Formats: sequence, structure tokens, C-alpha cells
Amino acid sequence: MDFLNPYATIDVSIVDLIRNMGIGLLMALIWKDVITRTTRLVVDTRQYLTVFILLIPSMILIITIIKSSIALSLGLVGALSIVRFRTPIKEPEELLYLFVAIAVGLGLGANQILATIIGFTAICLGMIPAAFLNKSAKSAQSIFVDLSFPKESGGINTDDVETAMGKLGYTYGVKRINATDGSTEMLLDIADFEMKNFSKLKTEMQALNKGVRVIATENARIIT
Repeated sequence: MDFLNPYATIDVSIVDLIRNMGIGLLMALIWKDVITRTTRLVVDTRQYLTVFILLIPSMILIITIIKSSIALSLGLVGALSIVRFRTPIKEPEELLYLFVAIAVGLGLGANQILATIIGFTAICLGMIPAAFLNKSAKSAQSIFVDLSFPKESGGINTDDVETAMGKLGYTYGVKRINATDGSTEMLLDIADFEMKNFSKLKTEMQALNKGVRVIATENARIIT
């Protein structure tokens, strides 16, 4: 085989290609499920399935074709050098998911099935502790509580809020205070708060001001 001739016929085993594609699709399904159970990002993880189902087989096909030709390999490098991705990846965690999918495609495309399976299995097993950490973190985590005390029903004193929060046993930080002619608004960051205790928090705030408005939002890592 002429490794330098881009027009040379490349012998590709169809059986091997189909086998590697099948393994790649199975790994795409497993990888999506692992991410769903372990990710800390607040995203629709169903979108990853489409990405991995397209990305992994595409990498397998590309590597299968170019691995026997230096000319085609250099051509691929030149083609990729002019590609510009306009969609930014906001979280390093998301970038790592894509790197693993690319690594799987490269390994299977190079016909290194055993090494790819072992490496992929090790990565999945290494992410198991994250699933348990996420499960415990969902029950108690930092949240933002937005309090609005209308002045027509008595307004509020920040010292009273501090006393009430101490009675509930919460550690918090004041992120914002906004006082207007009609109301006083406070944004609190409460640590280790369980959403099932929202009613207790609201009752305690209503004892300070019956017209209070209480809004709780999970302080999660959200990708938009």
C-alpha cells in the first residue's frame, strides 16, 4: 500500500468496521447514562445522546479510513485547521465529556478494542463516587432566598431577619439589600438548606411581616 498516495485504494474490513461501530454505539448509550447519573450541571442530558451517537461513529469512520494513509492524515489536519466552532463550551466538565467520546472513537477506529474498553470502563468506574455525592447534595445544598417585605404591612428590620434565621439554625450570607418606598428586598444565600423546610422558613418570615414574599432558588451550576 502506498502510504503517501492519497488516491491509493485502502483496504477496509467491513466486518471490523461494523463491529467497531456497534461497540461505539453501545458505549455512546452507556456514556450518556453515566453522565446523567453523575453530572453536576443542570442541563437536559438527553441532548448528549444525539451528540455521542453521531460523534463516536464519525470518529471511528474517519480513523478507519485515514490510519493507512499519511497523505489523508495530513489532509484531515489541514481541513480541521480551518474549522471554527462558534458555540462556546461554558463548563470544563462538558468539554471532558466530549474528550472521552472522541477518545473512544479514536481507539475503536484504530482497532484497539481491548484497550478502549478497559480505559472506558476505568473512567466510568471512576465516576461512580460522583453519583453518590450528587445524590446527597440534592437533599441539602446552598440556595438563594429572595425576601420582599412590603412597607404597608410593617416593613422589616435586618436584625429581625438575623434573629429569625438564627432560630432556624441556618448559616447564611446577605447577597443584596434593596430598599424602596414600597418594600425592602433581601437576597440571602443559605447553606445546607433542604427544600422540605421551605414552609418553616416562610412561616418564620411571615411572623415578621404577614405580607412577605419568599422565593427559593437552588444555587446550582446552570448552563444556558
